[in-house]
Amino acid sequence: MPMTSDHWAELIDPRMREAFFIGFSGGDRRASMVPTIYDVIATVLGDEKVLPIGGIGSSGWNFEDTGRVQYGEAVKGYEETFTPHEFARGVQVERKLIDDNRIAQALDMAGALGDAAFRMREKAGANVFINAFSAATAETLDDYGTDAVGADLVALCSTAHPRHKLDASTTDTNEGTLALTAANVSTTRQLMAETLDMNGDLLNVMPDEILVPVELEDTAIQIVRSQLDPASANNAVNPQAGRFSVHVWHYLTDSNAWWLMDSGLRRRCLRWYDRIPLEFARETDFDTLIGKWRAYMRFTLGWSDWRFVYGQNPS
Repeated sequence: MPMTSDHWAELIDPRMREAFFIGFSGGDRRASMVPTIYDVIATVLGDEKVLPIGGIGSSGWNFEDTGRVQYGEAVKGYEETFTPHEFARGVQVERKLIDDNRIAQALDMAGALGDAAFRMREKAGANVFINAFSAATAETLDDYGTDAVGADLVALCSTAHPRHKLDASTTDTNEGTLALTAANVSTTRQLMAETLDMNGDLLNVMPDEILVPVELEDTAIQIVRSQLDPASANNAVNPQAGRFSVHVWHYLTDSNAWWLMDSGLRRRCLRWYDRIPLEFARETDFDTLIGKWRAYMRFTLGWSDWRFVYGQNPS
C-alpha cells in the first residue's frame, strides 16, 4: 500500500539504513583491504601524534672494559601528526516516490550510497601506495587529506630517506625499479634484510608479504606458491615458495608497481585512525517534501615510519 503518512521518511528509515550498510559491506562479494593493510584504530582525539623511537645502539655492552653499566639513549625520529578529516555524501528521496509505492528505487539509492562509501575508503587507503613514489618534498595533500610525503618530507618509497632528524645527511632507500619476478623478489628481500635502524644497526626486517595490483596477481601467486622455479625448465627449487602471503588490491592504479612488506612492522607503522566511524542519518525538509539521508565519517591515515616496506616501480 502507498505510504502517505507525514512520517513517511521516518517509517522507511530502517529499510534505508539496512540497504545502506548492505551496500557498504558488499556481502560476500568483496572484502575491504583497509583492515588487512592498515592498523585501524578508534580514536577520540582531534590529532594523533606519533614519534618513532630508534632502538638502543648495539655497542657499549662490554662491562669489563668500564666496570660499570653504560646507559644509552634512544634516537628520536620524525614526529608524525594524524589529523582526521570529514567526509560526507547524501541522497534525496521525494515524498511522491514513496506515495507511488516505488520504495525499491529509494532503497537502491541508499545501497548505492553505501557502495560509494566503501569505494571511497578503499581509494583513500590505496592512495598511500599510489603516491608512494611521489617526487614531492613538501606537504601535498590528496583528495582524502593524506600527505604524499611523510614527516621526513619524502615519499613513502624513496631513495633519500634521512636516517633520522639529527642525521639528515645520511640517507637510506626503500625504492627500486625491478619488475615482479622470482629473482627480483629475492633481490628485494635481501635489500630489506639490510635495512638499518636510526642508529645504523640492522633492524632485522623480515619481509613476508607482497602487495600487488590485480594485473600482477597471477605472477605473484606463481612466485610464492610454485614449489619449482616458475622461470626454469630444469626442476629448480623455488626458494620463494611459502615465504610470502599475497595481498591484491583492486584499487591500485599502476599495473607494474609492487611492494614487499614486513607484516609485523607494517602493523606498527601504517596507521588508520577512525575518529567518527561511518554513520547514516536522516532528516526531512518540511517545505519541499524531500527526505534526506547522508553518510558521514571522520578518519585519517598514513605512515609513521617507512621501514616496513620496499617499493618497486618499474617503468
